[in-house]
Amino acid sequence: MINNDLKHFMAVIILDRVRILLVIDALYIGGTETHVLGLAKELIKNNIFVAIAAQKNGSLVNSFEELQCPIYHIDFPKTISLSKNHELELVQKIEQIIDFENISHIHIHQTPSGYLAGQAANNKGIATVLTIHGTYYPNHEIEELFKLADAVICVSPPLCNYAKTFNIENPYLVPNGIDLEDYPGNSSSEEIRNDLKIPKDSIVLLYASRIAWAKAHVCSIFLRACKDLKLNLFPNLHVIIVGGGDKLDDIKFLSRKIEETCNDTFIHVVGEQKNLNAFYGAADCIVGTGRVALEAMASEKQIIAIGNHGYFGIVNNDNLEEAWNHYFGDHGSIVPCSRHIVRDDLTKLLTDQEQLKLNGKKSREIIKEKFNIQTVTQEILKIYSETKKDDISK
Repeated sequence: MINNDLKHFMAVIILDRVRILLVIDALYIGGTETHVLGLAKELIKNNIFVAIAAQKNGSLVNSFEELQCPIYHIDFPKTISLSKNHELELVQKIEQIIDFENISHIHIHQTPSGYLAGQAANNKGIATVLTIHGTYYPNHEIEELFKLADAVICVSPPLCNYAKTFNIENPYLVPNGIDLEDYPGNSSSEEIRNDLKIPKDSIVLLYASRIAWAKAHVCSIFLRACKDLKLNLFPNLHVIIVGGGDKLDDIKFLSRKIEETCNDTFIHVVGEQKNLNAFYGAADCIVGTGRVALEAMASEKQIIAIGNHGYFGIVNNDNLEEAWNHYFGDHGSIVPCSRHIVRDDLTKLLTDQEQLKLNGKKSREIIKEKFNIQTVTQEILKIYSETKKDDISK
């Protein structure tokens, strides 16, 4: 008992000295950025000092400023291939932040910001924690991050396997955490529906993602499936597309063509939105992947999971573990995605509205039990306490 008390006392002393610099490329809306925002908020609630280093651009700037923690603007480049002078200049800026704020740990999430911050941490002799959010990092860049990291966190089981292919023997598995207060279950949808002029008796489907790369292709498949539903089964269908990206104009063009075919204006492409929880509330069913899937489930919504890797499908209490093992289609999948499989699964769900709502309520319970931000933050605090340079425990 004495030994356990002593261990607890030492952990408290160590965490009291933990001062975190969270580093991301910029403050745009995305799964990684939203994760960092939620983590920062919860760390601060746990009386942990937090500072942010990022390019101070993007739709989340105000949300980060509301944390009332120091935010340092670093003009991070888009590549790690820099001139030596430029690289040295940026690394030294981060070193100055470390010194000024007496930082004990740097927590990195992306390249190239993580590459530069990791070097600064190494130079100053402090711990570097790396969270991997996907398999989209160029190999030569993620290899550099792994070299700099003292601990590696993966947000899904497939990412642990991915890390091990780079000879990372013991990555930590910690899911994205969701703050249930930010995603109230059974929230009102009237304001969004009124703004978009969606009739009250409509069925509303929502797709939320960054409209770029493979996810823009998924969005186009989803829209074509919705065209089939609108023409043949659900004339009162409306569709909301949330997200920004370099393929947004292509999605708008496709939406207009589908509306011409259906002879109805029913696709609402709203671009990037900060209040995503309000849009979740407006939908009967949500199509997405990764963090969007978790947020939608927290909002008491049925999710159909499709991601960069392919199609997972309808998520429910029976297959949740398998869905997470595929990170809802982003890091693994069951089959390739097609409009026919999307259409058929949506048809199953939309023909039984009572079951759809029941599935949504069960989804929120799953998030409360397995993906709660409070539990996730405690796991990360434990990793911070275990990942330290010699001087922090003295």
